[in-house]
Amino acid sequence: MEKNKTGKPALPAGRYLKYAIGEIVLVVIGILIALQINNWNENRKAEEKELKLLIELKGDLIETKNDLLTDIAKIPPLLDATNSLYKAVLADQISDTNPYKLPKRFVLQTTILFPKLSAYEAIRSEGITIISNVRLRKEITDFYQLHLNRIAWSEGHLEELAIKVLKPYLETNSGYSNRCKDCKDLYEVIENNDGTPAHYYLLNHSDDQLLHLLQNKFGWLGALNRRYSALSDTIDEIIVLIDQETN
Repeated sequence: MEKNKTGKPALPAGRYLKYAIGEIVLVVIGILIALQINNWNENRKAEEKELKLLIELKGDLIETKNDLLTDIAKIPPLLDATNSLYKAVLADQISDTNPYKLPKRFVLQTTILFPKLSAYEAIRSEGITIISNVRLRKEITDFYQLHLNRIAWSEGHLEELAIKVLKPYLETNSGYSNRCKDCKDLYEVIENNDGTPAHYYLLNHSDDQLLHLLQNKFGWLGALNRRYSALSDTIDEIIVLIDQETN
């Protein structure tokens, strides 16, 4: 080797260059294959994570829908009670000698939706783009960021109307009693009405202010009922899209 001699003759320069280029090409191909395999693995993991999140989201939407249905069922009795009182006021049927029995649970009861948000919060932490279907991604975003906020705003307005306006009016212009005259304690009062208090107002006075309050309450109840129904339909649509993706 010191005399620049080996057991084999040296390769010609051209053949050596081709050999070197071939080695480089093989290395590059190997790197590209490795990158492709890595990308495939990452995509597979992302798809599995998306599938898991969509299944969890469907479960949350079903639970939210069940809670929503209980709120929807409460609206018609509230509308009926509000309308009955309104008609009694218009007919001038309320007086000291003829008080109007007004159950608290019908007039002051409000509906509050409690949506389950755990899956959506997980999706947000991963990034909403983890949902590959653009339409489904938009529906999910609109549901949680628009529709639910509108529902909460309407519910808050009704609750404020009931607690801060209607309740003080009723306490000022009515007496207060309960149906269970023979009850010895509060436990009997509550148990007498299937687990709910049997208290009611004895309204002995009405005026234009009460008419305005009832009109306002009736209008907001109707608007909330429509939003509840629309939200129920939206949940069904999102679940259909989720089923299409997960299948």
